[in-house]
Amino acid sequence: MNDILKSNYKSPPGLVIFLNGTSSSGKTTFAKALQSKLEEPFMVVSLDTYLNQLSKEVLGNNKLLGSLLPNLLNGFNRGIAAVSAAGNFQIVDHVLQEPQWVLPCVKALKDVPVIFVKVDCALNELKRREKARGDRAVGMSEYQYPRVHQHGIYDIEVDTSTMSVEQCVNTFKRYLYSGAQPQAFVRLQESDDI
Repeated sequence: MNDILKSNYKSPPGLVIFLNGTSSSGKTTFAKALQSKLEEPFMVVSLDTYLNQLSKEVLGNNKLLGSLLPNLLNGFNRGIAAVSAAGNFQIVDHVLQEPQWVLPCVKALKDVPVIFVKVDCALNELKRREKARGDRAVGMSEYQYPRVHQHGIYDIEVDTSTMSVEQCVNTFKRYLYSGAQPQAFVRLQESDDI
């Protein structure tokens, strides 16, 4: 393990790299690229994978799924904290699409070292990707776009519509190995605006 990383993020708890962005913004591609390029062993944990443990019937019932979401998100967030507490490093692929999702997430991870990463992408590119993928409800990224970054506080930002995956990874690695102390989750815990 890199000495700089070890000195900044003693284990346990393990470091969490928390990627937040809309559907089709490139979080999963970025997460997998980071995982393969970082010296340390990171697990990739995805909200999509977590929710896809539900049946197709539940996932297709918006009313039922909406009623389950608070408990599901609570479990997902607590799971991230528990895995970190055991000393594991994680890259979390999440979408904090509703303002009321931010504070419970931040509070669940209050004892965890978190680097909060804004994964941005231009709306026209999100729409193009969404249409090309064909596995997302049309309009999902447009719905999420004005909401997902409303809190406005991050440790680092990448833009997948103007940066290649390699540029995003290199930007993140420079931050990670710089010795910077991430403060976004700490500031969000103290914020009255969320």
